[in-house]
Amino acid sequence: MKRTVTLILALFLLLPLASAQEPVSFLQLVGKVLDGATGKPLHYASVNLSGTNVSNVTNSEGVFTLKVSTATPPTLLVTVSHLSYATATLKVADFQGRNLDKPLEIKLYPISLSLSPALIRAHDPEQLMLAALFRIKQNYPEEHVGMTAFYREMVRKGNTKYLTMNEAVVDIDKAPYTGFQNDRIGIYKGRGSQNYDSSDTLFIKYQGGVTTILEIDQAKNPFANVNMADIQQYYDFTMDGVEYLDDRMFYVVSFNQKPYLDQILMRGRAFIDSESLAFGRVELNMNVEGREDAVNIFILKKPQDTRFEVESAQYTINYKLLEDGKWYYDYARMEMKFATRKKRSLFKHHYTVMSEIAVTDHLPAPRKIEGEARMRFRDQLTEKVSAFTDANFWEGYNVIEPDAQIEAIIRKIVRQLKKHNLE
Repeated sequence: MKRTVTLILALFLLLPLASAQEPVSFLQLVGKVLDGATGKPLHYASVNLSGTNVSNVTNSEGVFTLKVSTATPPTLLVTVSHLSYATATLKVADFQGRNLDKPLEIKLYPISLSLSPALIRAHDPEQLMLAALFRIKQNYPEEHVGMTAFYREMVRKGNTKYLTMNEAVVDIDKAPYTGFQNDRIGIYKGRGSQNYDSSDTLFIKYQGGVTTILEIDQAKNPFANVNMADIQQYYDFTMDGVEYLDDRMFYVVSFNQKPYLDQILMRGRAFIDSESLAFGRVELNMNVEGREDAVNIFILKKPQDTRFEVESAQYTINYKLLEDGKWYYDYARMEMKFATRKKRSLFKHHYTVMSEIAVTDHLPAPRKIEGEARMRFRDQLTEKVSAFTDANFWEGYNVIEPDAQIEAIIRKIVRQLKKHNLE
């Protein structure tokens, strides 16, 4: 008798974040950072206590508070930095007598930002990341965008046996990047197959993949929903040089969760466009390796006599710059690997769950998605796709090819996709 395991590729978006404990006795350093040339407040300036992990960023009024131990030497340095500005250095003693009603004014003066690859390593990676996050409203659509995309998902046992394969042409109503509206996705045409036999003791169901792949949009849901002002409390950033994608230069910023944090967060690389400071590509890995509690993130229902181990969880998101100067969600891939072992057994079985989406058209108007076509997080594409099967639609592409590149698949059905967009 087969046992059912339901997988949720829920990602880091649902993880709770623990708040850091504050020392019992502390001093509060209060300052306000201003543009030295204009006198305007500088938000998201980085403030750090030298030689420690104590840091913060300024708010929309340029104000920050830094809580430090009463044992902190008054000569210890505080650095204040912002992208495109010269860094200011002060002493803890300079903040004496300052409070929220009378913060210490700190002026930063603009410097020219060279785009020379030879000089890029001198830039502050934290400030690059904060600048990219702050410019999301300018760099991404502020209105609903209709999209057509090709989506596929599969569950593989070992290296060769595909247990479940589904693919679909989907409609997407992409919500604005300004606000809290959710993206919507609906099936236009789809098909799938299952390949279980008597040797498979687990029947694996993949829940929410077609909706979750939109939720990993790092321009809409960045950094596990960590507030921008808190990012430096959870992540370390390093500059990783520059790379050229589609003839554009990108700063590459690597990030990883701080080593003393117990949460399962992530590591990866962000490719930040040198001109617009938009995210062009983000590569993520959840730090699940060696963590028994990672199972609870991904697996909703499992047999009691079977142990599970999450081996890896990887995500990639690409954006495309269009003629209107905005960057659009264009491609995403998710892959999770896990192993199972029955109690009192020495043998493990390894599984891979993968989903992938490629947008074929960005439309200048929202798409109306409702009724049975709309996919929700609780839905499983395996159970929905049969209602949208149309053999004539796939024509020459009449078999599912799990190992084919997604670009090659799209070329085979591009005519049908164009016809769909004219409807």
